[in-house]
Amino acid sequence: MSFRLNSCNYALIVGAGHGIGFGLVHALLVKNSKTRIMATYRKRENAEKLLSLQSEYKDRLEVIQIDATKESEICNLSNSIKEKNIGLDLIINCIGMLHNDDILPEKSLKDFNCEAFIEVMRVNSIVTPLLAKHFEKQLNNDVTSVFATISAKVGSIEDNRIGGWYSYRASKAALNMLIKTIAIEFTRKRKKCVVLAVHPGTTKTELSQPFIKRTTYKIHETHETASNILNVIENRDSHDTGKFLSWDAQELPW
Repeated sequence: MSFRLNSCNYALIVGAGHGIGFGLVHALLVKNSKTRIMATYRKRENAEKLLSLQSEYKDRLEVIQIDATKESEICNLSNSIKEKNIGLDLIINCIGMLHNDDILPEKSLKDFNCEAFIEVMRVNSIVTPLLAKHFEKQLNNDVTSVFATISAKVGSIEDNRIGGWYSYRASKAALNMLIKTIAIEFTRKRKKCVVLAVHPGTTKTELSQPFIKRTTYKIHETHETASNILNVIENRDSHDTGKFLSWDAQELPW
């Protein structure tokens, strides 16, 4: 049995305040009139569009403010959803960090900084295993469900041909290993759950804005990326679990 979006009753989108996460929430609301979504954000000032969307879809969208890098807050979220006595059909982690006011991707080794490296690793790597740990038993095991994380092609060790971006590459490579390991464990515990790492492609967001002028890759609008991701996970089944997939459904090398 494969995963079908039109059968998705409950979804959790983590990191939905803006960017790809917000795009996924909006796309799910439009695509399926019965899907109920729980969407998280961290900073209110970055989540105005999501909060406005909640007022438009108040019966189907619940918006929750948490810092998903803190296990206590993931645990509290899990407990609050558990109290609703529902099974989640879809979980997508959209949290990611490439830069902030103090951190930029390294062009070469001379730019490498331990504190920056640890922060990028923390944000990009730990949320996914925390979600898997605390939501494993809430994933629907009666039908096929999906547990997916937004990764990045630059996390592919085999595909690394130009170097640079040490922290971001390493954090996404670590994330990919975590996804693969979670997938193996879930085949014993949640046999009907498909675990995926998804490369969204170059998307016009705050994360990519400083770098897209120099890219040679196709640039997607947020709504295009959201649609692509949903197309990638549609019809996936147990044979696909543990895969690293691109926005165009091609399988990527680890």
